[in-house]
Order: sequence, then structure tokens, then C-alpha cells
Amino acid sequence: MGQASSDLSPPVPREWYPAKSPEKWANTIAVWKAELRAFGAGHAPANYLKLKFDDVCGGCEALLAQLAALDAATTPTCVYAKKLPGAQADLRHGRLSIGGKHLGRDITAALTDGELDAIIDDDRTGGLDVPVFDREGRRYEFKCVYAEDTGFYRLAGAAEYRRFMADNNVVRDVELGKELFMEVWAFRSPVLQKGKNLVDDHPDGALGMVILFFDLDADGLGDELFDDDSLTIKHILRHYPKVSEGYE
Repeated sequence: MGQASSDLSPPVPREWYPAKSPEKWANTIAVWKAELRAFGAGHAPANYLKLKFDDVCGGCEALLAQLAALDAATTPTCVYAKKLPGAQADLRHGRLSIGGKHLGRDITAALTDGELDAIIDDDRTGGLDVPVFDREGRRYEFKCVYAEDTGFYRLAGAAEYRRFMADNNVVRDVELGKELFMEVWAFRSPVLQKGKNLVDDHPDGALGMVILFFDLDADGLGDELFDDDSLTIKHILRHYPKVSEGYE
């Protein structure tokens, strides 16, 4: 991958932002939004779209209970799946990178225009509130923002990031030499929008995410790259129902 596949370098200073030219800044945001929407074209559907949440979370009772408590929550859909870079375990980053440019196209597709505006214009809005749940059903209050210099979405919030990484043993596992695979699942629920300043109206409610980690060795997942989203053949076979020979 090129430089855009990494989002772990220091951020570019924002002195160049046209703070004194709101019209120019609005035009810049519109261009970035159009570029993000355009990344969905010209790429085959990502293989992680075949994953079924019930297959992945068969033993996640606490998480399933939390989601059930979110009245009328939609079934989570996988919007991003990739090996976790070892450098991401450095807590000094203070944020989790979850997909850039064409690799984040399904995250973009899950967002309304108002939500995408809030994410891109995070200097003014502070980003989009996105509650994230882990495998044990623990909830983390992140802000989703956009890194213009790398084209990546980020879940920001230093304190929540440290808690999330510690609760899920990510730093320990990486230090032990484990290769981790990360899945990001998006869903909506009207319960999540209570007490929030909504940036847009969606009939299914506000956006939430579930993030799951898998040990590539312990979970029996292979290293063969299945496509440019780094989904492995064995990973697909693990979660996707087997079909009779001769059928796709």
C-alpha cells in the first residue's frame, strides 16, 4: 500500500486551513465529501460484507444483551476489516484509525451527508459522537473525525482510547507478538440519539459501532490475502456458511 494506507504518522499542522474564509472552507469540505463518496465506485464489493454478525458473535452474550437493550437497533453490518498494525498499539496515538479512502468506502456508505459533514469539519463540530461497543458489551464514547492528510477516519478520544485498548488487551497481545485482525461493525438505534445534538435525521436512529479483535493464530485465520481489504480466505471460510461444491 502507499502512504495513504498508514495513519500513524504525526498530523499535519492546520495553519493552512482557511479559517478567515468560511466560503472557501465550505467548498473544501464539499470537495472532500465528494471524494469520499466517489471511493465507493470502481471497486468490487469488499469480501467482509459477506460476514454475518450472528456467526461472528455466537459467544458474545454481554454484547448481544447490550444491543438488545437498544430498542429497535438494526443488525450490525461489517464496514471495515483489516489486520491491526502493530504500531496502533502505541497509546500515545490517542485514536484508532478505521479505514482510509477506498478501504473506508463502506464506512462512508453508512454515513448520512450530515454525519459526514460533522466528521470532515471536526475543527468546528468536534467530530461525530459514535458510541463503540466491544466484545464484552462495554461502551466507549468516541468522536469520529477525518484526517485530511492521510484520508483516514479516526475514532478519537485519548482517555477512551486508552481504556478501550486496555480492556481488550490489545497492547499486551501485540507485545506478545500476536497478529490481530480487527472488524468494525456499524448499526443504528433511536436509543443512541437520546440526549445528543443530532447532525442529521435517520429513520433508524443514531450511528453506533461494534469493534472486534481476533488473534490470527489462535483463531485459526490464515495470512493469505483475499483482496485489497486484507480479508483472508480462512477468515471468510470461518464466518461464511459453506456451500455445496460447484456453487459460489
